[in-house]
Amino acid sequence: MRDTRIRHLWLFSLAADLLSLVTAYYVTLLVRFNSTWGEGLFASLNRALGVRQSGQVGPVLERFYYTNAPRIILLLALTLFVLYALRHLYSGRRYIRRRPLAWNVVVANAAALVLFYAYFYLRRNTFHPRSLFATMLFLNCFFCVGFRVWMDSLLSWARERYGIDRWRAVVSGQGRDADYICGLIEAMRPHGLEVVHRMQRQAGSPVGDFVRSLEAAAREHRADLLICADQDLDVREVMRVLQLAEKLDLPVKILTEKLDVVVDQARMPADRIHGVPLVHFDRPPPEWDRRRISRILTLLGGVVLLAALAPLLGVIALLVRLTSKGPVLFVQERIGVNREPFNMYKFRTMHDRADELMAQVEEFNESGGGLFKIKHDPRVTPVGRFLRRFSLDELPQLVNVVLGRMVFVGPRPLPRRDFENYYEEWHYSRHGGMPGLTCLWQVSGRSDLDFHKMCILDVYYLRNRSWVVDSKILLRTVWVVLFAKGAY
Repeated sequence: MRDTRIRHLWLFSLAADLLSLVTAYYVTLLVRFNSTWGEGLFASLNRALGVRQSGQVGPVLERFYYTNAPRIILLLALTLFVLYALRHLYSGRRYIRRRPLAWNVVVANAAALVLFYAYFYLRRNTFHPRSLFATMLFLNCFFCVGFRVWMDSLLSWARERYGIDRWRAVVSGQGRDADYICGLIEAMRPHGLEVVHRMQRQAGSPVGDFVRSLEAAAREHRADLLICADQDLDVREVMRVLQLAEKLDLPVKILTEKLDVVVDQARMPADRIHGVPLVHFDRPPPEWDRRRISRILTLLGGVVLLAALAPLLGVIALLVRLTSKGPVLFVQERIGVNREPFNMYKFRTMHDRADELMAQVEEFNESGGGLFKIKHDPRVTPVGRFLRRFSLDELPQLVNVVLGRMVFVGPRPLPRRDFENYYEEWHYSRHGGMPGLTCLWQVSGRSDLDFHKMCILDVYYLRNRSWVVDSKILLRTVWVVLFAKGAY
């Protein structure tokens, strides 16, 4: 049977966005340069914005915008498409409920306008009329929503008329939540999704039997997606379902309050069914993508940052050396990808021989099993406390990034002491990806979240990692570091 599924649904959204931007661009130029009332309107807008018109007006300005249309549209498109992606407007089949399209489009276009205005201001650019870009992006909001609705209608018509792009879902669960999900899919057919089989877990049956039944159903009905709407599953059983989905190379959606940390603390968007998050776990990303493209970008970024921060690194090293006895760098064995150990470098923040006092402070651990954290650790030096507060002690880890032992975003590598204290088998799955300088846990509360929640966030990240998620984590890291949230 011929496969008619659309695997990159976001490309259709991208095409609609590009079409809307081109339309908004040329409509704006027609109104501005080819109508008397348009010229008066733009002159009034410029006066309202307090912008003086430059000497380049009339035919000169018109010729510039028509001649340079491809370059300007490309610049606008790249800016907007990145902002759209950060607003989850290219999420494919991640959600089954409708997302607030118009609001996200307006926010992204407003952000783009602010960026362009900031660029014009910093460059002291008076050639480009500010009102032209404001009108262009204002119109683009309407065209973008309209073209996206039209594209969705066209795809829905093609699915109904020709039976293409049908994605088969196996749903597990009973009760009103599962009924609602099945009813929603049947009524709206989001992104070509259809329920081909629904099963229920027998009361009191072992999780192993349930997982085997779910696997048999997925294989029999050639499922493209698993949906688990059984809130009785505990976290260990949820992780068994994730392992099954990884084995079958399928995405899975899990409805449970036990993963609330993903939505409430990490602020990752998800569908909600009767107030309960329906958390999406994507298919495992291809390894070549992580090893080749990401490695090159990570290496370049690490080298550039090391060179740029060299003076700061020198100042911190001098402060550490002059204020307490001991080496400048703290070298510790950490457990990385596939449970392989490596040496991680940090600026020393504790008094020399602090490891010898570990047994004395062990009882004051505030993060539960599997992780050691104390808010007021007596072994930390005054300078070390400042460095920890703003994560400056982490900067030498850029060396690990350049050496290929770490990446910018990934699960935080833990010392062997913490690694040996894992108390659930599924905790080890957090070592399925390269360790990072920052992670979802660090921007969701850092030390205020316990080890169990950290592992949940690491598993979520590893199954949903993408350049969009990485970018959002990096941006939030800057905010967290500046305001020292959850750091000690």
